[in-house]
Amino acid sequence: MPRLPKWMTLWLLLSTPVVLWDASFVLLRPHSFPDGSLGMFWSFGYTIYLQVDLGYADLQNRFVEVLAVISIAESLVVAFALWANYRQKTRLAHTLVAAVTALTGLKTILFFAVEPMYGWPSVGHNDWASLICFWLIPNGLWVVFPLTISALCIQRLRAAQ
Repeated sequence: MPRLPKWMTLWLLLSTPVVLWDASFVLLRPHSFPDGSLGMFWSFGYTIYLQVDLGYADLQNRFVEVLAVISIAESLVVAFALWANYRQKTRLAHTLVAAVTALTGLKTILFFAVEPMYGWPSVGHNDWASLICFWLIPNGLWVVFPLTISALCIQRLRAAQ
C-alpha cells in the first residue's frame, strides 16, 4: 500500500497546528482574549471571530471546551498517523487518518448543528455575509477536507485488501 498522498499529508501538517491554536485559545480563555494576558498570541485571529461566534467569548460555554479537548486528542492521533506514514506503516496510517478525519468532520457538523437546534444563540446576530464569510466557510473547511480524506483513505484500504 502506498503512503498517504502528499496533499493529505500537507493538509494534516498545516491544519493540526491551527486546530491546536484554536483549542488552546478556548481552553485558556479569558487569558487568550485579545485584551487578556496571553491575547497577543490570538488577537489577530480572534478579534473578529469573537464578534461573529459569541460562543467562543462565553466563558460559560462548556460545549466549545469539550470540542477543544477532543481536538487535542485528534491532533495526537494525527501526529501518530503521520509518524506511521513516515515509517511506511501505511495501513496503520491510512486507518488512523480515516478514523480521525471522520471524527473531525463529524465533530464540526455537530458544532454547526447545535446552532439551529438551539435557536442560533451564538451566531444568530450576524448578517448573512458575516455568517458565511467568517463562520460557515472557515469552519466548513473542517468538514469538506476531513470527510474527503476519510473517504479516500477508506477507499484505498478497501482496494489494498
